[in-house]
Amino acid sequence: MKTAADTPHGPGARTAFTIVAGILALGAALGLFFGVRSLFAGGRLFEKDVSERFVVYIEGLRPAGKLVLLEGTQRYTASREFTARILAVVRVDARIELSAIADTAYFVDLSDPSKWKASWSPRTKKLRLHAPSPDLLPPAVRTDSIEVRTEGANLLSSAVFRLKKEAETMKSELSRDMLAQGRKALAAEELRERIAARLREVAATFCESVLSITPEGIEVVFAAGPATSP
Repeated sequence: MKTAADTPHGPGARTAFTIVAGILALGAALGLFFGVRSLFAGGRLFEKDVSERFVVYIEGLRPAGKLVLLEGTQRYTASREFTARILAVVRVDARIELSAIADTAYFVDLSDPSKWKASWSPRTKKLRLHAPSPDLLPPAVRTDSIEVRTEGANLLSSAVFRLKKEAETMKSELSRDMLAQGRKALAAEELRERIAARLREVAATFCESVLSITPEGIEVVFAAGPATSP
């Protein structure tokens, strides 16, 4: 004789069905929870991935640890301190202005990846790039361009020649003198924007060749402050 518990539609069957349904519902809820959490975690990982891939990309461009962005030439006038030293060495009592042309190279440092950050916004299709403040390599002095001009009384050509030769000998010191002047020029917004524009070109190539995306805008923010962007 069958009891109510043994029949397919009895209380025992309904209880088992309820337990199974509860387990399935709990599994679905947990799956949804972990799925949503993974989705948000994936967003954070993607941002981190963009930064890491960009650092690897630019390190591949310049393995030496410096990404040169702007090169050129400039004539620098030596500081009064350098001029006084060279006059003392040559033992000439005069007021002079010494200048020379040097090759310049502005760069950003790659040695510390933690100072770089790249974030991509799928909504605006824009890349925001945080980079270290730009710096200047020691200018390469062109010794054949050294000029000496007197202020007031004229110098004998032999004295001018000795001053030029001594300046060539002190080329390393003259380069350091120029470096100090060049670094001060980095405070100018126009120069920083020219460097930022070159970095945006590098970032655009990265987006297209590595991420396979075409950004609608790229913003460069240097450590010392934001650079303007189009």
